[in-house]
Amino acid sequence: MLERLFFEVCPGCAEPSRAGLCAVCAAALPRVVDPCERCGLARPVASCPRRARPWQIERVIAPFHYAQPLDGLIHALKYRAARRLGRTLALAILEHVRAGARDVDALVPVPLHPRRLRERGFNQAAEIARTLGRVLDLPVVLARVHRRGAQFAQTGRGATERLENVAHAFAVERSFAATRLVIVDDVLTTGATVNALAAALLAAGAARCDAWAVARTPEREYSSGARS
Repeated sequence: MLERLFFEVCPGCAEPSRAGLCAVCAAALPRVVDPCERCGLARPVASCPRRARPWQIERVIAPFHYAQPLDGLIHALKYRAARRLGRTLALAILEHVRAGARDVDALVPVPLHPRRLRERGFNQAAEIARTLGRVLDLPVVLARVHRRGAQFAQTGRGATERLENVAHAFAVERSFAATRLVIVDDVLTTGATVNALAAALLAAGAARCDAWAVARTPEREYSSGARS
């Protein structure tokens, strides 16, 4: 009776839901079939991004394609101030990352540049990470991990431009000695952003860096320039 009286509204269809998306909307999310554990792309991978650019990430978990209807939810979170969708998206990937959480010491959401953070009012990656951290009992590191460069949005940029845009973009002003970290973001495209942050974290002593994202842009789309 209590479940019937106190329920959530699914952001996808406005029907009752126990937590986040209802079962029907969750099942409609476009899953990445047979993903590569190192880069997260669906296999077979035509052009592995680990060969084309520096790759610091040990393992990628990004269970869904950045496609309808998921892209609409992510867009609403980032650009329509739908902050509550951070929790929704975190819960959508929870079962995909739970097993890997056993070997993790802390979560590090990709920081926004201060100007963009002021414009948006919150960091979408931090919203996702907070829910994951709470459910998985993992600390979320926000302090003294900064984005000092790459003030231009990555959207609409190709792989080379993305890599140049985030080169030396992050400053880590704390020690992560022997710490196993997971970088959390909403969408992983070329991997330029998470690898640039991983390089800074490893330089600060981290033992390894994995990456968790809600969605992975299909290889054909960012390699052809259709979406970045």
